[in-house]
Amino acid sequence: MSEPKRRKSIQVITDPLLEPFFITKDEYSYTVKQNVSSDATHFRSKGNAKTYEKSLYYFTRFDQALNKICDLKSDIGSFDNLKEYINNYIKISTNIKNYTDGIRSIV
Repeated sequence: MSEPKRRKSIQVITDPLLEPFFITKDEYSYTVKQNVSSDATHFRSKGNAKTYEKSLYYFTRFDQALNKICDLKSDIGSFDNLKEYINNYIKISTNIKNYTDGIRSIV
């Protein structure tokens, strides 16, 4: 009789470029998450603020998770016009791409 398959541990991938988001990896998928602080004045909080991890999206590939974080980060803040929004998105995605390309060249 074979032993039951053990679950592998979850890896957490954090980096200042990804903040306020981060990625966790298990044996099946990459999960884009965000740390969320609850509001102490909310009627269900009982007067206590809590911080918890909120799972946002699940992906089978790492690059999909990174692309989603680019989308999410580009939606933070207000923009006066389309050009400003697009420039912000290009800046965020270029920073992440340059960083990951630099890592690939070392490996």
